[in-house]
Amino acid sequence: MSQKPVITFDDITNIVLEERRPGCEKGVLHDGPVQTAVYRVQPGSGVPTHLHARVYDLFVGVQGDLEIRYEGQHGNGVFVLKPGAFCRMPPDVRHELSNPSKTDETIFLLVQASQEGFDYVPAPFRATEAALSFSPRT
Repeated sequence: MSQKPVITFDDITNIVLEERRPGCEKGVLHDGPVQTAVYRVQPGSGVPTHLHARVYDLFVGVQGDLEIRYEGQHGNGVFVLKPGAFCRMPPDVRHELSNPSKTDETIFLLVQASQEGFDYVPAPFRATEAALSFSPRT
């Protein structure tokens, strides 16, 4: 099994994306119980209003500004996701995404994580020295 090297923001802005709707493209970096994807949204485009019953949307801004409009049991509003910013959208909150720019595309990373099924399994390094003194060793 071959493992890719570390992927940087520059790398994810250049991956192959597929059009999801006019002006909005998606490229999946990892798929499974948790999906990680990159989105490129052209000016004036976005993702229409929707919600998730069991999934958290975790947004990380990469390039440009993304407006995230939301409506939920604890309030409504607009969050502007800027490069380097983070936004957590819990299940059952209606939200839509839009690129308000007239000229610049927006790129963001989206991790979609289920409310259930998280695991943590201690797994000591076999060939790499741990940096933390409390990390288990084999």
